[in-house]
Amino acid sequence: MARRSALPAAALGLWSILSCLLGLRAEVGQPREESLYLWIDAHQARVLIGFEEDILIVSEGKMAPFTHDFRKAQQRMPAIPVNIHSMNFTWQAAGQAEYFYEFLSLRSLDKGIMADPTVNVPLLGTVPHKASVVQVGFPCLGKQDGVAAFEVNVIVMNSEGNTILQTPQNAIFFKTCQQAECPGGCRNGGFCNERRVCECPDGFYGPHCEKALCTPRCMNGGLCVTPGFCICPPGFYGVNCDKANCSTTCFNGGTCFYPGKCICPPGLEGEQCEISKCPQPCRNGGKCIGKSKCKCSKGYQGDLCSKPVCEPGCGTHGTCHEPNKCQCQEGWHGRHCNKRYGASLMHALRPAGAGLRQHTPSPKKAEERQDPPESNYIW
Repeated sequence: MARRSALPAAALGLWSILSCLLGLRAEVGQPREESLYLWIDAHQARVLIGFEEDILIVSEGKMAPFTHDFRKAQQRMPAIPVNIHSMNFTWQAAGQAEYFYEFLSLRSLDKGIMADPTVNVPLLGTVPHKASVVQVGFPCLGKQDGVAAFEVNVIVMNSEGNTILQTPQNAIFFKTCQQAECPGGCRNGGFCNERRVCECPDGFYGPHCEKALCTPRCMNGGLCVTPGFCICPPGFYGVNCDKANCSTTCFNGGTCFYPGKCICPPGLEGEQCEISKCPQPCRNGGKCIGKSKCKCSKGYQGDLCSKPVCEPGCGTHGTCHEPNKCQCQEGWHGRHCNKRYGASLMHALRPAGAGLRQHTPSPKKAEERQDPPESNYIW
């Protein structure tokens, strides 16, 4: 017989209903080793308490530890929720041993709200050797809203007539019933209104209030389990799973957006943004922004930012040597290489009889006519 897991600690509060409903007590003084097993399968456990895991209740005729203190469990036991209409238990008599059961009582104490509990097996019989399901139903009548009290009393005996398990005497259980039933029930505190539609509390939505609302939404496959709380898949973290755990580092300003993957700035590529898209590096402070494309700093231009810029230009007799600095051809000078050497000399060599009036300018006027200094440029 495969051993099944014990109840997860986080579900103990919700489990109090189940442990009380099946609050069997083992008879003491039984030296014989028994082979009776009782559990709740994973599918039923997921419906009841949210954990998809087999829950062991009876193993080798002995109760699981969490079922021992029935009285304390009954004190904190809530009513069975509106959306739970039945509970399934699986039992099996392993080996050759024979076990007999009898449902001594299946009775509703509030028949105006809920009919007597039901079971899908005869009230008296033998525990099967093959794993079989016993379903206990809680039939709300739909005539009025309220909480119904009921009894379920069962006894299990071995082939010698000794009582192995029995529900504690005077055990009373409770079931919540609503007149207007919503198909599938309302979860997470939702209320089924008169239109048979679930009204959900803040933070939940969906036909059964089964979906939680996370703002901002969970990213990268994250699951919103309660309002504002995401469970992130492996490789991601953050309030909304927006951050990735990168096994490698993104270089040159790259950003990790998925485990092992980087978003690279313009002009870079590679798994870690370590490769430039420009085979030849951009010069004079330029930055690579695409395939062999540079963004040049002020004063330079060209594919590799290797050409200086002179504004408005150096004319036809000069070349731009540095930003806004012209190198003039022989015989030319000036800021834009637009002045020619020898022009004043030709004026001085004119014939004496040209009839032009000669005069010597004052030092002050001569100084005013001088060209401004152009020390920043190459002549």
